[in-house]
Amino acid sequence: MSPLSYLYQWASLAALLIAAGVALWRGGWPERLGGVAMILAWFATGLFYNNLQRFGPQTAVFVVDATLMAVLLFIALRSDRWWPMWACGFHGLTLILVLANLADHKLSNRAGYIAGGGVFSYLTMAALFCGALPRRRPASSPEALAP
Repeated sequence: MSPLSYLYQWASLAALLIAAGVALWRGGWPERLGGVAMILAWFATGLFYNNLQRFGPQTAVFVVDATLMAVLLFIALRSDRWWPMWACGFHGLTLILVLANLADHKLSNRAGYIAGGGVFSYLTMAALFCGALPRRRPASSPEALAP
């Protein structure tokens, strides 16, 4: 199964590219780092997802999510922005869903990973989008000239 087999995956990619595109276009280093990290995590999740283990925790996907959480936490602690704190909170809820599934295997993967994780994923992307949209890098700053 490819990462773009279902409509919800296309919708997630579109939302991610919009949020990350605004972050790369208008944001400073926190928004840019957050956008690139979210794009890499999205594609890594599709790459490491184990189709043979449809029920039960996905260890490699959890490692990808934990790595994204570490990047978001780094941004939250090193920047003067508020959006990374919201993004950490929403993404932390995604990790809690995975841990809850580890603790109780009766939880539905569909409800936990797709529905719940999807909602929190969109909220994490929305935090990035809302943090980057009002930013405008001055044309004379070195940050504006950096790729």
